[in-house]
Amino acid sequence: MATVPIISVTGTKGKTTTVSVIADVLLQLQHNVLKVDTTGHFMNGERRSTLDDSKSAWRLVPSVAPGRYLWEFHARPELKENGVAVLECSLGCSASSGLAYRYHKVGIFLNVFEDHLGSSDRIKTKEDIAHAKEFIFSRLLHQDAYAVFNADDILVVDRLEVRPKVGVTLIPFGLTFSHFDIQRHLADGGVAVTMTEDKRIVLRRQESDETILDLRQIPWTFDGNFLPSVWNLMAAVGGIYGMYDGQLPAGVKAVFEAVRLDPYGGRLTMLRNQNNVQVLADYAHEKISLGMVADLARTKIGDGGKVIGVVRLAHDRTDELMRETGTVIGQAFDQLVVYDKIDGYLRKAVTKHKRFEEVEGRTSQILTDAIAEVNPHVERIIREDEAIARAAAIAKPGDVVVIIVNDDIVRSINFIKKAFNAEFV
Repeated sequence: MATVPIISVTGTKGKTTTVSVIADVLLQLQHNVLKVDTTGHFMNGERRSTLDDSKSAWRLVPSVAPGRYLWEFHARPELKENGVAVLECSLGCSASSGLAYRYHKVGIFLNVFEDHLGSSDRIKTKEDIAHAKEFIFSRLLHQDAYAVFNADDILVVDRLEVRPKVGVTLIPFGLTFSHFDIQRHLADGGVAVTMTEDKRIVLRRQESDETILDLRQIPWTFDGNFLPSVWNLMAAVGGIYGMYDGQLPAGVKAVFEAVRLDPYGGRLTMLRNQNNVQVLADYAHEKISLGMVADLARTKIGDGGKVIGVVRLAHDRTDELMRETGTVIGQAFDQLVVYDKIDGYLRKAVTKHKRFEEVEGRTSQILTDAIAEVNPHVERIIREDEAIARAAAIAKPGDVVVIIVNDDIVRSINFIKKAFNAEFV
């Protein structure tokens, strides 16, 4: 019986999007694809479980021990033929729960940002996060394996030292390759993934570039100007290259350019109403990503328009990190409405985190107070639906409203559509 190759993706930002892109490409290339992300698991595009299912059964989010879902291939052995597993691996994969499988063929390390700091005794710095996520390299197969990594992130590059010493091909991706000797890598016959000045993503070899996709053909990259989307696509190209052992199938350019994000996925989902108010729904959850989404929104405003944010944070962050985030987004948005994931209505404080106790409204209060120190145009409305309704009431033609969705993304999108009377662009 065929062995199912595993492509695993970790990092702070962009995991779900990168997993989605890779899975979509492989589906179009006629593979049987198991996809696991933070929302649940899917088999050949069909949802098979949800986040709530995972929490109820194992008290874990799906991206912790994502190998649990490999049972799909054992329950239906015929799917192993041409089968591939594409797994999102969160920080929790480094804990006792583990990955729930032994090795992967392709390991993708996206980035290390300041998130989850203080969540445990072992996660106090960004370096600690990088060490915790090094499983993405150490758990590579010892033959015919591929390490796909952000060569512009020094913390990612430093963790390459834990990879198996033989049998692993390096596939760096980046814009500057500032922390990796790209010239030597190319001279030794290696390849890299990068973006050209004319907005193409290419496989770079020493002798020439091979165009893989044109970013101007992919709307959610905003003509290649939204760098988080560019990073995700470069990583996905590296992942597909590794999956096919460096022999990309014919037609892969058209397949990549046909990829579209799920409008209910909460990743760069654009909506518009008849009053010319645009809404950008996203799942950004740390200060760098939140700032980048606000910057993107600013490029879309009309004459006299402003950028309004409806934002939230998870409770399992240190107070210091929450305040730092508030300072950043307070400066990035013109006006803000803050809601709380633990609001006492849609989600009650019923559990205790070993380090961060759940308290209704506490996170939103800390965040609001921090924002107010740099931007007086902020208000706190604890319930998500009411916060979205408030943003709809104050938004005027030409404004762009950024809404950071909750864990139930479909519910969040439906709140948006109702409050704004908006539809997908």
